[in-house]
Amino acid sequence: MAAPVAPDGGFWGWMAVVACFMGNVIGDGVMYSFGIFLPKFKEYFQCGSGEVSTINSIQMGVTFASGPIASYMTNRLGWRLTTVIGSVLASAGLCLSAVAPSVFFLYFSAGGLLGLGLGIIYLPRLDCITQYFDKKRPFVTGIAICGSGIGTFIMAPLTDVLLNMYDWKICLVILGGICFTNCFFGLMFQPLPKSQDEDSIGCEKMGDTNSETLLKGGAEPETAKETFGEMFHLLRDWAFMLFAVSNFLTSLGYPIPYTFVPDNAIHLGLTERQGSYLVGLIGISNTIARVVLGALSQKLNRLFLYNTCLVICGITMAVSNFFQPMMAAIFSVDCTLAVANATLIPALNSSAVTVIEPVISNTTSWACDPYVGQLIYVNCYGVTSAAYVLLTTLVLADLLGADKFTNSFGLLLLFQGVATFIGPPVVGFMFDAFGSYNEGFLLMGIMIALSGLMLYPIPCIKNMLTKGRIPVSSRDPERESDRDSERDIEGEVEGEHSDEERLNV
Repeated sequence: MAAPVAPDGGFWGWMAVVACFMGNVIGDGVMYSFGIFLPKFKEYFQCGSGEVSTINSIQMGVTFASGPIASYMTNRLGWRLTTVIGSVLASAGLCLSAVAPSVFFLYFSAGGLLGLGLGIIYLPRLDCITQYFDKKRPFVTGIAICGSGIGTFIMAPLTDVLLNMYDWKICLVILGGICFTNCFFGLMFQPLPKSQDEDSIGCEKMGDTNSETLLKGGAEPETAKETFGEMFHLLRDWAFMLFAVSNFLTSLGYPIPYTFVPDNAIHLGLTERQGSYLVGLIGISNTIARVVLGALSQKLNRLFLYNTCLVICGITMAVSNFFQPMMAAIFSVDCTLAVANATLIPALNSSAVTVIEPVISNTTSWACDPYVGQLIYVNCYGVTSAAYVLLTTLVLADLLGADKFTNSFGLLLLFQGVATFIGPPVVGFMFDAFGSYNEGFLLMGIMIALSGLMLYPIPCIKNMLTKGRIPVSSRDPERESDRDSERDIEGEVEGEHSDEERLNV
């Protein structure tokens, strides 16, 4: 049978885009707004930021590290069944967290089980639209992944409203019910037929062709061997490994704002509601940026755009808590004096109060308000981090090809997951040690900026490989063996011709 051909549209193709969009709204919305629960967990379980942030690190870490599992399940069970299984696990993790007796139980339920469910449903929805679209892939990927930002924008304020209306335990059960609805959207992932004989995609059975093969038995060990064998070969590919190390460094800092912005806002003197709004603003700015970057990625070099956004993202994170002091320095405002004067003014009864008060209140509201500094940071982060979410899949497909996307992306998620295990606890324990998030944000910002800088040489390395300037030992051994076999065949043919010539003579 012929290999599936990307139809670049069709009814089921666009249904897959809708399903991927809603999967990102629900899955990523729940994961990225989960940091709003951390102050509640700290208060209820009487523990520090390091212990509580481990919940988020396990959750995001398992989500990304489950990439190889999701890759294998997608290859064997298909997009639909894999999505349904992941949605049930995620819903169970949230509901079990509502009855958690300790923070250690949350490591299992809200961390491991919820993360596993979210990780299993993450890959098949992106793989589905990657296989359905070719020329329109950047456009539809931008639309579908916008659901992540919109989900964060919706879920963060919604979670805050639910926490104000109900106990955090009831709130977790409600979110579990929302996660379960993703099963319906998973059924919209129609398998591609093996051969493209018609212009449109016809309806098939409930299961994918992979599911039917599994039920018939037979090829499961061979498929597993092929899946993990290709992943092993990817570990020997210099382009994949460079991109994977870069993703590892980016993933160290990527979950930090979603995990710590609400708690950091409280320590800066802001309210819990302002902290939830900051997380929501990351989502909406991220959404707008994904649309813009999706369009720009069709006009500009994707790798260069990706690298530049990561460098800016890292710099803004490193100075996130210093935007307000920098504004005060730029406008030459002494915030301590302004706050002191604003405190003394109500005690004065002179006519000068009406003149002085507006000046001081305006100065304080702009240059001395930490909320303004955090607004600048979260919007900068939302815009620049959109490149990491949107362009990672596109750059990976450009570097390795769509045929290797499923396994390469699954292996890449493993690198991201290991890094996500490390990042939040490091920042959390640094806060417990220093009493401030400044040091942790600075460290993780440097990691993100470095991850962008290290990818700039990729085009130069490719050119050097093409022109033969790299030694043979650093080239692909499989390609070299193919070339050697071709040379042997050519030598045998030449030898036969020479023998014939000697006989004729």
